[in-house]
Amino acid sequence: MRNLNAADVLNVWEQGLNRSLLQRALMLLVTAFPEMGPDSFADLSIGTRDACLLLVRERLFGSRLVNNAVCPQCAMRIEWEQDISDILVRTPGYQTAHQFRLEIDDYHLCFRLPNSIDMFELEGSSNAAVALQRLLRRCILSVEYAGAFCDIEQLPESVIQALNLRIEELDPQAEVRINLTCPECSHRWEVFFDIASFLWAEINEWAERMLQTVHKLARTYGWTEREILNLSPVRRQLYLGMIGP
Repeated sequence: MRNLNAADVLNVWEQGLNRSLLQRALMLLVTAFPEMGPDSFADLSIGTRDACLLLVRERLFGSRLVNNAVCPQCAMRIEWEQDISDILVRTPGYQTAHQFRLEIDDYHLCFRLPNSIDMFELEGSSNAAVALQRLLRRCILSVEYAGAFCDIEQLPESVIQALNLRIEELDPQAEVRINLTCPECSHRWEVFFDIASFLWAEINEWAERMLQTVHKLARTYGWTEREILNLSPVRRQLYLGMIGP
């Protein structure tokens, strides 16, 4: 993993403007981890991929996460903070998802963990329940029942649910949930934290500010974009302060 400079982040942001969130995440990872190719990242389990995104976020903006949510009980908007170390399950090993086995009610399943390729195939699906069923069936490599081959479509709901739970156990980073308590009404609930959307929102906000900075410094001092981006963040801010409002 390498440290991304301002030019790197701006280039990824620009290239990702007309891409899906999933494509943006993979582009960012390929830039941050040049030793890995795009196909390698697409094959990683969702949890391993998201762990990599958390490490990139820590390098870019620090370990402190600040987000907000709306209480489902009283509709109060609250702000919550979390440290990356609190939600990072483990440091990623960058390995692709391996094959696993599940035995339940005489069913013997061989399966793998979901990856970004699966997510690409499910993009645009409006029914969450149907999408989950399709995802799980994509991850099933083979099924036997009582020693004989079994069609995936014939699996009972209980087996599908058991498979879903087993995948969550094997790849816990794929679904990070934050426990919140409303200070107004004391209601407690969970929110799903998606590092891909959270990080891209931060990058988008940073890029817009950076372009404004480049514009002001270039107009005042006649510097090129490259010269401005090569300045350290501290020096850019000092020069902006000299320009004034």
